[in-house]
Amino acid sequence: MMAERARLVRALSTTKPASKVELGQLTGLSEARVSALLSELEQDGLPLCGKPERGCQLAFALAPIDLSHLKRALALSGFPFVEEVVLLDAVDSTSDWLTRAQGAGHDIHGRACVTEYQSAGRGRRGRAWQGAPYCHLMLSLGWRFKKAAVELSGLSLCVGVAIADRLHSLGAVDIGLKWPNDLLCPAGKLGGVLVEVNSRTGEDAGVVIGVGINLYDPSLADLNAGQPITDLATQLGGIVPQRTDLIASILADLAQAVKQFESVGFIAQRDRWNALDVFSGQKVSAFSAQQKLVGIGEGVDPSGRYQLRCDDGAVATIIAGDISLSLTCGDTLES
Repeated sequence: MMAERARLVRALSTTKPASKVELGQLTGLSEARVSALLSELEQDGLPLCGKPERGCQLAFALAPIDLSHLKRALALSGFPFVEEVVLLDAVDSTSDWLTRAQGAGHDIHGRACVTEYQSAGRGRRGRAWQGAPYCHLMLSLGWRFKKAAVELSGLSLCVGVAIADRLHSLGAVDIGLKWPNDLLCPAGKLGGVLVEVNSRTGEDAGVVIGVGINLYDPSLADLNAGQPITDLATQLGGIVPQRTDLIASILADLAQAVKQFESVGFIAQRDRWNALDVFSGQKVSAFSAQQKLVGIGEGVDPSGRYQLRCDDGAVATIIAGDISLSLTCGDTLES
């Protein structure tokens, strides 16, 4: 059964304002419960127009994710773990949810956690990544590799390529990749990838792959991204694919990407990643606690490490997790 908040969001997406009494009739909820949920939604960043006592509605219509529809779409796409998909109305973090499930003894290989709202989503270096409910794409996929953790270099880059190519196929042709984990457009950051290694059992490495994509108006999102942000709607001229279908496509793409990575590693996607590199040929600064390097971006090496051609002609190799990159002029784009 659809969660209470999701039912209320559907009712609020009608063409005319509805009072609390009318919303209760539409959703089967008590007036008191409607009031509490409206307060929750506003607190989480969902904009309401009007007054609940007389009539209110959402600033624009939203469609909650439909789990049955999602599973049907995944089955048609060939996703092999349809029954392992979990939809949560709200959670602290989809990645943390999978990590807790693993800690409780559950096998999370192929298990996907999708949510309408994250209260503690995060990106690289613990930066907050959370948006208004029912407006964005937030999911994580668990996977167990028959590889040691040290052999997973480049995995997040492969995931980035898969997502960028999917969004390109929808018409968002200006999307590029910023090493190591950002989806960027000329207007700003569109989303990101976070890969966390959670366990090692012998030769097996367990990972959780988190993905966040800003789909609607970025002014709705409480994203502490440290840079300008944009959304998919802007990139597609105001048209965004149905979220349920987009989630199904991306999960299927992720499964294919990680299977290929398990077979051949990052090398199969190196040229494609370099073709999407937003820093390629540009003067870039690399910062760490110990030093600052300046050079021309030359893409990644076969292991996924970023390369800078310095003024003296030498090539400096940047290791993920140690150094962040930014353009040396104009608006900085920090990792």
